Amino acid sequence: MDEFDSLRREATKLERHLEDRVARYQQLAQKFNPNAATLSATAAADTNTTNGSSILDSMETGTSSVEEENSLQNEIQRTLSNLGDLINHKLSPAADRSSKSQHLLLVKRYREILFDLTGDFQKASSTLQRKREQAELFSGSNGGINGGDSSQQDPAMEALLRERSHIQNSMNAANDVLGQAGDIYGDLRQQGMSLRGVSSKILKITSNVPGLNRVVENIRRKRNMDDKVVAGVIAACILFTIWYLFG
Repeated sequence: MDEFDSLRREATKLERHLEDRVARYQQLAQKFNPNAATLSATAAADTNTTNGSSILDSMETGTSSVEEENSLQNEIQRTLSNLGDLINHKLSPAADRSSKSQHLLLVKRYREILFDLTGDFQKASSTLQRKREQAELFSGSNGGINGGDSSQQDPAMEALLRERSHIQNSMNAANDVLGQAGDIYGDLRQQGMSLRGVSSKILKITSNVPGLNRVVENIRRKRNMDDKVVAGVIAACILFTIWYLFG
């Protein structure tokens, strides 16, 4: 009992730490703006010969953002690995030795939390990587345009740039919708965790009160009987209707 409680406290500590780091990583992915990164890179290229300090500030800002991203990513991966090892190699065997249903339910809950947090981290990582690739692509196209003569821009290129702007606006709107969907998913997951906690408490109560199990079983039998009666009435009505229409 003491061993399982100690492992549970350790798993809860890792869970909270992991949730905090994943939330910070998701915020970092949402705040990263490809348009801002593209404009910064373009401005740095335009002031290459006149303002060296602004270029240095831009490089330091980009380096700091990348370092924060890499630090969070490494920390999240390390915490995911630690939590997975704790669940599979320590917590689950301890629950099997105790042979208690609430311990097995807790292990299942921690595995679901690990699965959800892993999925959230992978989605945020994919989003951030896609935004960085998009910023690099747009930065390269802007560099090529700024390097030429602005008075001789191709009308087809201008049309492509306008189309790119429309696509970018649509992508921003889609990202906002996905962010709202992610928030709703987080709320639903929190509600599911609360419901699973209530379910485990109910199972514990029913196991401690033998008479309550009998009452629940009688209610279940009564409901099944009512369902059969309703099904029989509906079937009889359907058969009578068919006989009346075609008989």
